[in-house]
Amino acid sequence: MTKAFYASPKDLAARIPELRPLHEKIISVFGLGCLGAMSVLEFARAGIKCIRLVDYDTIDPATTVRWPIGFTSAGHKKVVVLRDFIQRNYPYTKCEVFDFKIGSVREIDTDRPSDQEFIEKIVENADLIYDGTSELGVQHLLTEYAWNNHITYIGLSGTLGGWGGKVFRVSPWSGTGCWYCYRIACDDGTIPEPPSAPEEQGTVQPTGCADPTFTGAGFDMFQIALTGVRMAVSTLCEDSTNAYPSIKWDVVHIRLRSEDGLLIPPSFDTYEIKPHPECPRCHGSSK
Repeated sequence: MTKAFYASPKDLAARIPELRPLHEKIISVFGLGCLGAMSVLEFARAGIKCIRLVDYDTIDPATTVRWPIGFTSAGHKKVVVLRDFIQRNYPYTKCEVFDFKIGSVREIDTDRPSDQEFIEKIVENADLIYDGTSELGVQHLLTEYAWNNHITYIGLSGTLGGWGGKVFRVSPWSGTGCWYCYRIACDDGTIPEPPSAPEEQGTVQPTGCADPTFTGAGFDMFQIALTGVRMAVSTLCEDSTNAYPSIKWDVVHIRLRSEDGLLIPPSFDTYEIKPHPECPRCHGSSK
């Protein structure tokens, strides 16, 4: 006799009751490399209502040492592979696909929307912008857009060699500092940087690839992605009762190795982003 199973949204939610607020939330995820893709699968597993997937790239089979889906994904668009996987395995989460690269050349004689128009569509009615691009220029652009449109932003990145990582949150209404304040605090050492491998040790130029990439193990990157997911889920549940607890920090810097590269138990240092007197927006005053 075939066993009957129960898998309605109510059955799933009963196992993760603190995450019920996610059933009504929309998250826009920019960048679907190893950090963004791992995060997206966790958001779907947690029962979020809708994920907007933003990336332009295809999957190189060599990257599956870190990317969460193996050789069957090779040569396919990241947004399509993740959408299809989620639709098959987590059908109560809707996925919207945006095959889009911020800063790509726009042909004048085409009807392609501008980057601004694309971004506006991607984040329309979104509850959170989640940035896995690990690119300073994109972080700057998206945090500016999020701040001006009163959307909370979370960014995450790993350091060279997978020695450490960063997760940070910028909330326009929280009274904390902005992206500029965070960058100044990192540059002046107020918020110490996590360890990073030397350039020659932490990067590699793959055969046939025009761009270098970083080295590092997928299971180390997963630590960073999970920290980002926890911060995102906590943020999305903030104003709900009996929900996933709120966090009291804006930044988590993760240390997976010592400064000389020795393996250490993962450690998590938390910080607040305080308005900085040199910030052109905050000028050291609370908002």
